Amino acid sequence: PFTPNTKRKRPLTLLRAFTVGGLGLPDHEPISLGTRHPSSISLIRIQAEIDGDEIVAADVANGYGHRGAEKLFEVRDYRSMIMLADRHDWLAAFSGELGLALTLDNAMRLSPPPRASVLRTLLAELARVHSHLSFLSYLADDELSPTLWGTVEALRGRFLAWAGNRVHPMLNRVGGLASDAPEEWLGALDPVLDDVARLAAALRGRLAATDRFRGLAVLDRDACLGYGLSGPVSRAAGLDLDRRATGYLAYDRVFVPAPGRTAGDADARLGVLIDELDASADMVRAARALAAETPGEVSTRLSRRLKVPEGEHVTDIEAPWGIASCLMVSRGGQTPWRVGLRTPSFANLSALGPALVGARVTQLPDVVASLGYTVGDADK
Repeated sequence: PFTPNTKRKRPLTLLRAFTVGGLGLPDHEPISLGTRHPSSISLIRIQAEIDGDEIVAADVANGYGHRGAEKLFEVRDYRSMIMLADRHDWLAAFSGELGLALTLDNAMRLSPPPRASVLRTLLAELARVHSHLSFLSYLADDELSPTLWGTVEALRGRFLAWAGNRVHPMLNRVGGLASDAPEEWLGALDPVLDDVARLAAALRGRLAATDRFRGLAVLDRDACLGYGLSGPVSRAAGLDLDRRATGYLAYDRVFVPAPGRTAGDADARLGVLIDELDASADMVRAARALAAETPGEVSTRLSRRLKVPEGEHVTDIEAPWGIASCLMVSRGGQTPWRVGLRTPSFANLSALGPALVGARVTQLPDVVASLGYTVGDADK
């Protein structure tokens, strides 16, 4: 339970409550980051201790979208459970299903066809761009907003053209992909990637033109290590834990690192997101060229009933907001005995309360916007 600081001498406004996203809660002040911002889906609750208009303590509660995701995995066979992983982080659905599929591949000692690994890399970076643009919509004003969301819809259109689904592609399978890219699909990416590059330049200009995020909500290297922060948040503080640099999938041939930063503030975090738009677009182009040189199948033939070898199997990937880990415990049956997920959204929300300390009440939306999360991705 939240315990206010009773040792302060000046009068405080205790337990002022805020709700971010969703329909809100009774007696909570609603905080909106925009009608289409990812935070508007489901909600988190913040109880803050206020000294004047400064936040001196904050307690963040999430879990209002709770579905018991980890337990649901454990009553599904190894093929159907990929569908649940796809719905964990709805802004990067492909990354969710990829983490589980790679865990199964590694546990069963499967080597997916080379073309499947290349295309998985390309799709993972498109999912990263989709997620980053959705969060960066906070920087887009009325003039830039239609362009940004038009590009987001164009990305969804590319997934629709391949998978038949705009948001939940469900393309991963154990041992590869459900299907190869349709004819002319890879070539049709150029207009979308060009729009992403223009958007990155425009957003970079918007961020440089304001100082509202500078020095705000600093999370330094030690804080990142203490709260298990990774991805753009840790890279903004000079701590690079990028799993792509280890070369999984086809990243050993296409990886392009984004410039690092050291300030660890909201400005640096948003700046890293913008820089990664360019890096991901470059990786998509490189993966597309590599796919043209890598013909062949994209799936592995398997028996109808899959059984994972007994033991604990762990796989890490680099999701858009950081390291996402999947722990799978098998006892040799057709369903897992235990599936546990370590997600960047859960880590980011654990650090949101400390990040808010020292900020003004009016700056609360700026802090939340710089620490991205998806409520489904924080579900346990």
